[in-house]
Amino acid sequence: MSTLDQLKKHWEPSNKATASVPKESIDEASLRKIITSRVRKHTKTSFHYFWASFTLQILVYALCSHLIIRHWPEMQIRLLSLLGILLYLPFTIVLMNRFQRVAKGRLKGNGPSSIHEYLSEQYRLLNSFFTFKKRYEMALIPISSAIGVFLVFTLYVPGGVQAFPSGAILCYGLTLLSCFFAIRHENRRSFVQPLRQLSSILEEYQE
Repeated sequence: MSTLDQLKKHWEPSNKATASVPKESIDEASLRKIITSRVRKHTKTSFHYFWASFTLQILVYALCSHLIIRHWPEMQIRLLSLLGILLYLPFTIVLMNRFQRVAKGRLKGNGPSSIHEYLSEQYRLLNSFFTFKKRYEMALIPISSAIGVFLVFTLYVPGGVQAFPSGAILCYGLTLLSCFFAIRHENRRSFVQPLRQLSSILEEYQE
């Protein structure tokens, strides 16, 4: 159901007890309620991504910290684990900052300008993080995958990468391929579709 259809439904006078209330205030309240509800509905999948991604990053930090402590004398493992933490840290900071601002976004003030600003700000915050995510992952995924493969072979395969270079390259390629398809699916579900829906709401409101 479009925004205009919903507004028509809400604007239909159903209770004469509200006759003393100015029609403009009822229309404004209905409009604000509908828009807020639709924005929350369409950003819900993005927040699912936030919690899943945040949980995954906590696991990465925990695993890398465990490797640093347990293999402290082995400089190569210690440095690679520390690099893994440093790689994800900027992503975690931006993730928390942008999604916190989206979650705290509220309609402030009255009038069409405040509604338009709210819609534009929600779209801008989500789109800016999505742009940052795509660019950052171009470096994050190849490097972190290489670190992961190297650590796995070093810790669990006798001889490490040097003994099985072909196996390491194959594992690295499969890791990149699986990450590519997983990220593409996640981007479409958690960002492309919500952004398209927010853009549609903004266009409907402007009309």
